[in-house]
Amino acid sequence: MSPTPMARWAADLSRLQEMSGFIRFAMLKCVNVPGKYISMTTWADEPSFRAWTTSSQFKASHGGGKSEGQPEQASKRPGMMGMLDGPPSPEMFETVTITE
Repeated sequence: MSPTPMARWAADLSRLQEMSGFIRFAMLKCVNVPGKYISMTTWADEPSFRAWTTSSQFKASHGGGKSEGQPEQASKRPGMMGMLDGPPSPEMFETVTITE
């Protein structure tokens, strides 16, 4: 049985925390659409986010995968695509206002 998205992302939080520019992570579960989640990260700047998407931590968090010039890595965990309806599509937002 595959882990739930929430359990999966919680286990990967430490990899995010290793990255320069990482600020926070939130997992949102839709209350009216079963199985729908939004994974939201906050970064100091876009280059920090882009560095995450090309890092070894990102590959490890997303089920391994093929590195440039390397054979396909075997993973004991299901790939992200097995948990998603389609490929992830990052959306970038700039802060207008925030209250904490």
